[in-house]
Amino acid sequence: MSQDFFLNKDGSFVIENYQNKRTFASFLPGIAGKLGIPIWAFYVNRGQGIASFGSKDKDNPIMEFYPANKSYQNVETKGFRTFIKLKKDGKELVYEPFRKLVDGVSTKMTISLHSLTIEEENLNLGFKVKVTYFILPNENFGALVRRVKFQNISEIEQKIEVLDGMPIVIPYGMENGALKEVSQTISAWAKVYAFEDKTPFYRLRASAEDEAEVKEMNAGNFYISFVKQEENNQLLTPVVDPDLVFAEMTNLEEPVGFVRNRLANYSGEQILENRFPMAMAAVEHNLAPKEEIEINSVYGHLANQDRLLEVKEKLLTVDYLNQKEEETVRIHNYYADHIFTVSGQPTLDAYSRQTFIDNLLRGGFPISLGNKEKTYHIFSRKHGDLERDYNHFLLEPTYYSQGNGNFRDVNQNRRCDNFFNPSVKEDNIKVFANLIQADGYNPLVIEGSKFYLATDEAKDKVLEQVDESSKKVLAKRLNKAFTPGEIAVFIDDFNLNIKLPIEEFIDLLIDNSDSWTEAKHGEGYWIDHWTYTLDLIENYLAIYPENLEKLLFGEGYTFYDNFTKVLPRSKKYLLTDKGPRQYEAVYEDDQKKELISNRDRLPYCVRKDKGEGEIYRTSLIAKLLTLVVNKVSTLDPYGVGIEMEANKPGWYDALNGLPGIFGSAIAETMELMRLVEFLKVSLEELGLDGNQVIKLPKELYSFYQGLEDALDVWTNNQDNFKYWEVATSLRESYRDEVFMGFAGAEKELTIEELKSFFTKVLDKLNYALEAAKEEDTELFTMYFSYEAVDFEETGEYSTKGLSYVRVKEFKQHRLPAFLEGQVRAMKILKDKEEARKLHESVHNSDLYDQPLGMYRVNGDISSESHEIGRARAFSPGWLENGSIWLHMEYKYLLELLKSGLYDEYYQAIDSALVPFQDSKIYGRSILENSSFILSTLNGDKKNHGRGYIARLSGSTAEYIHMWSLMCFGDKPFTIKNKELVYKPNPKLASKLFTKEDKRVKIQVNEFKEIEVDIPANSFAYRFLGKTLVVYHNPKGGNTFGDDKVEINSYKLLTKKGEEVVVEESEVRADLAKEIRRGEVSRIDIFLS
Repeated sequence: MSQDFFLNKDGSFVIENYQNKRTFASFLPGIAGKLGIPIWAFYVNRGQGIASFGSKDKDNPIMEFYPANKSYQNVETKGFRTFIKLKKDGKELVYEPFRKLVDGVSTKMTISLHSLTIEEENLNLGFKVKVTYFILPNENFGALVRRVKFQNISEIEQKIEVLDGMPIVIPYGMENGALKEVSQTISAWAKVYAFEDKTPFYRLRASAEDEAEVKEMNAGNFYISFVKQEENNQLLTPVVDPDLVFAEMTNLEEPVGFVRNRLANYSGEQILENRFPMAMAAVEHNLAPKEEIEINSVYGHLANQDRLLEVKEKLLTVDYLNQKEEETVRIHNYYADHIFTVSGQPTLDAYSRQTFIDNLLRGGFPISLGNKEKTYHIFSRKHGDLERDYNHFLLEPTYYSQGNGNFRDVNQNRRCDNFFNPSVKEDNIKVFANLIQADGYNPLVIEGSKFYLATDEAKDKVLEQVDESSKKVLAKRLNKAFTPGEIAVFIDDFNLNIKLPIEEFIDLLIDNSDSWTEAKHGEGYWIDHWTYTLDLIENYLAIYPENLEKLLFGEGYTFYDNFTKVLPRSKKYLLTDKGPRQYEAVYEDDQKKELISNRDRLPYCVRKDKGEGEIYRTSLIAKLLTLVVNKVSTLDPYGVGIEMEANKPGWYDALNGLPGIFGSAIAETMELMRLVEFLKVSLEELGLDGNQVIKLPKELYSFYQGLEDALDVWTNNQDNFKYWEVATSLRESYRDEVFMGFAGAEKELTIEELKSFFTKVLDKLNYALEAAKEEDTELFTMYFSYEAVDFEETGEYSTKGLSYVRVKEFKQHRLPAFLEGQVRAMKILKDKEEARKLHESVHNSDLYDQPLGMYRVNGDISSESHEIGRARAFSPGWLENGSIWLHMEYKYLLELLKSGLYDEYYQAIDSALVPFQDSKIYGRSILENSSFILSTLNGDKKNHGRGYIARLSGSTAEYIHMWSLMCFGDKPFTIKNKELVYKPNPKLASKLFTKEDKRVKIQVNEFKEIEVDIPANSFAYRFLGKTLVVYHNPKGGNTFGDDKVEINSYKLLTKKGEEVVVEESEVRADLAKEIRRGEVSRIDIFLS
């Protein structure tokens, strides 16, 4: 690691002289604790770091949101500013720290889990300035805290006047669009309230929309700044009029007003309206040598100005911010320590913690509410930030905060939840399986869990714990759907009196509530979303192997009901000037939309009686069979890839044009094979009676029957086009039949019939797999497009006047190599040697970037038409064209590990894993993932190996899965002779074991920290979020390979303080169950 980049003793990442390093953007986590209100805050390595922040989303900024490229330009003037007025050599001057690096001036940026700190040391003027930012935790209002320390490092006393704060504050009510397009006009609505109390409250006077209904504004953004005077904190006089500071310098470059005038305790006139205000304050002080003064400022949002006095008194309480800063450290350590790791590589240990935090920011952290342990994910949000300026992120400004996300992202990022909170059990499986529609697709946008009280009895149980004076108000609110956070904040906002502590009350509420997952269609249907649920199933069974039959055959699953329909070929195959194309493949049905909107409860669950009856409920195996039938009917005209028939491609969505040219992908074919094999093997392992039945909606059963017949015909004639015509027609008829809902009648299918069907499906899929393999490279072709070479017009026309066509023959075109095809292939290859050959083929192709030792997302697509999508428009090596797309590269590394290629895996991660990068080349913290790394295909040689787009990438899910396999293998629990068995199977290289004894700290909850001793020649981690596991490896060998060390005994310490020694290689029965329940605090495992 370069001397300008290093980890400090706390595991934080430090960048010396950060302003002259390559630009990067990142963010504070926005975690305010379970009972806190989050704030979003983005920073860059320019100026004073923070480039924008606010409440909820980018339409509620306190500092205006700008994309990364503009933030790099703006942050030095529009971000936080500090001006120090002092005398040097008898002359008065004003100095601004963090603006220029010259001789005698050095800076430092420290990136921690919970905070951002910047420091400047100016030897020329004898000053050191330190700024720390963090999100205020566990409060009933959201705020960003900024603490600025000024220290005199000279040998003489210095008299200074310091002006610090924000040169521009966005009054509440100004949305992002208005700021970008009508900022001059909308400033006329702006006003600063509560100025006379030194607690400025910034908002619009009223709503600014040009509509008949004008809404009064109550909420606003606030600013409170203070310094410590003797034993108390003293409010500073705010400066809100920018003319006082910048005067005629409207470009905000020089504080000419401050140069001319004293602003500490300023009592002159300030204009409070009709302009964009500022939030600054000044203080004067005589600093003795080594003495320091600290300005504390809090910038936040309140729902009502009436709360300002309460907030002010709280903030001015002596030691309040010190305690809150310690509290936020504990909160972040608590969540990060769920993946607590002590190895021989401290950078990897710190990286694991940061990756876990970033993973929960995208997928949410699973907590268990109530005695029924209902899973609820907090802290999640869509991956929107300065570099992903296209995404509309949301941080719900409530307790138990949750945000929005996309189906694919959230599903993947929750893959390993049971490894950190086994109380999750099958909850995630149910969420995502229930979002699968009858047509095998799913909505895009996941908006979190909603709850409701289904009966008066349930409501009465909750209201029993509410004082009479508050019952009526809360009862009215509980008539509508809610989140736990909404109710907790409602209780606070209306000062309702409840008889239980708030967390216990929420637990009671959730125990008596029913729930559903709020979701919206979004845009189109991606072909890959369904593929990730099997990962949830496999990881659930790794912890609960005895529950396979219950999981598959238990009732209670539903279908998601959508008003967006995939059109048949006759309504989407269009004759354009380029020839036949597949455009506008989905449409919204107004009749169905109205039907759904008229439902009172669970509106997006499929009903019987064609949508008019009660909710249709089924089993997981029936839902998975729904997927199988739909997807095997969607094989392309050559019988290879799954068609992109619904406007969207798969995971690699930069091929956004491929659906238009009849694209398909082999990845989903491979995943379909994996799903069918899982179901077939599961049925065989369960040893069920072949005459046992599962029930299917009669419409699905008819679809299944027709498809089985089509498979029989295909087996005899291998006519892929004929199969495609028949299967597609069956699917189109089925969709028409079930679009409004199921009839309600069911048909029975025996286990024996189902196994026979799976065999036929696998024959078809094996053909596809062979057809996708390239003879010369031995790689699998990932993507295909098809040219309609024979077609006829149907005589019907689209609304745009284009003729619909019926295609009678297609010609296949294979796109160049993509890494995803090889990743998915490794999941289904039969043995390790096949996987090794494929790995060698990847290394011999342009998917491998030899200079970087990394894996590119795709090969050379320069000969392809721009019709394939935006990837073709990007220069090679940049974004989704030939770059190191970290998520897919990590998927590849994961499959090396899962395939048993352990030597190849460890060789690959030395150059491919982020914590092992050269920080100077990577260009940002090597504890944080990027979306992509510039590959050597790009002409910008000086940036080869540099990471772009911060953190919230699916790579976090892949790394956590790798971590789990390295630490305890794929099946830490199994069933032997009807007994539960605990036997981890770690895949750890010898270099990962410690070289010396270590004493380390673990934050076991938000309040308690413990110290533990980890000896030399060991590897330690936290299992299931509660149990410390330590492997002792005195021989220092690998835990894999021919000369591997293996488990010979265990020493268990229960939470009751009992020590249990097991002189065997596995732990069985009740003791294994105690481990799974978290009743064992430490397990020492001895290897030999």
